[in-house]
Amino acid sequence: MDSIRGTAFLQFGELLSEQGATLREHLAPHHVDLDVVGNFEKKFSYKSLAQIFEGSARAVHMPELGLELAARQGSSLLGPLQHLARSAPTVGDGLVAVLRYMHLYSPSIHYRLERRPGNVLLYFDNSLPCPEAIPQIVEKSLLQGKLLVSELMGAAFRPRSVLLRHQPQADIALYRRYFGCPVLFGQEHNALALSPISLQHPCIQHDPVLHSIVRFYLEAQSSSDDDLRSKVERHIQMLLPKCRCSLQQVAHNLGLNPRTLQRRLANDGIDFEGHVEQIRRQQAEHLLCRTTLTVGQIARELGYNRTASFCRAHLRWFGMSPLEHRRLHGKHPFHAGSSTDD
Repeated sequence: MDSIRGTAFLQFGELLSEQGATLREHLAPHHVDLDVVGNFEKKFSYKSLAQIFEGSARAVHMPELGLELAARQGSSLLGPLQHLARSAPTVGDGLVAVLRYMHLYSPSIHYRLERRPGNVLLYFDNSLPCPEAIPQIVEKSLLQGKLLVSELMGAAFRPRSVLLRHQPQADIALYRRYFGCPVLFGQEHNALALSPISLQHPCIQHDPVLHSIVRFYLEAQSSSDDDLRSKVERHIQMLLPKCRCSLQQVAHNLGLNPRTLQRRLANDGIDFEGHVEQIRRQQAEHLLCRTTLTVGQIARELGYNRTASFCRAHLRWFGMSPLEHRRLHGKHPFHAGSSTDD
């Protein structure tokens, strides 16, 4: 399900107004009603949110729009998820709790915490094809991750560094001002690099009783709000660009035995490998027709190590080459890099 809550638009109207634009003119083309803005109970398309942020940044000539909006919104956690994070014993516990239930805020957003010797990485992904084409929402989400840690600590927090897959949209000094640390571009992942010590920092509003009550509530919501198919699809979309999309890896991410996952999918009439191929086919069509990514870039987004392998699969799916597909059906509303195909 591609959705996010209306609180994602908090402060957005005020920011646009300062740039001489109106909220209505930026929402109307995407069929998003004004009554959604700031409303935690109302949801709209996460894809539309990404498109609105990109279009607005270009229209008002504000390449740091996502960063500035995040700075004004803070961590943006509201409702039960905010109480769960704040009441956790430590910052690390708070982050893990948020990661577990983030899909209740938006099933399209994926944070992941990975501990390494002497370092911790807080990864950000979403279920939209090609994060490089939507840098505003990526930058906004990573800065809000930093601000969430600050909120839990009750003090200013600086990551060790910030990793971004896309190239800088604004002056690099501006990024350093927002994040307070080195920002590296053209990286393999979108992530915050943290010190392991920061995860051990106590949350200033730790409340074990409240934490237990909110977790119980969210667990009940989680079990009724999502099905296995949706969870598997989200993890497939997240793992494809990393060339790690296997039944074993998806099962590991879901906390299931691979045989258990395979059996449960089979009970729903789903073959894992066939489902991966279907998702690749759908994303290939979208990326060829709706972006200017090169064929090689699209192949990598879909988890192919070699462009030729993607081209063979594309010929099997559509009976034509990727370039022919693009010439016949391409629309290219976004500019995500060079339009030269390889």
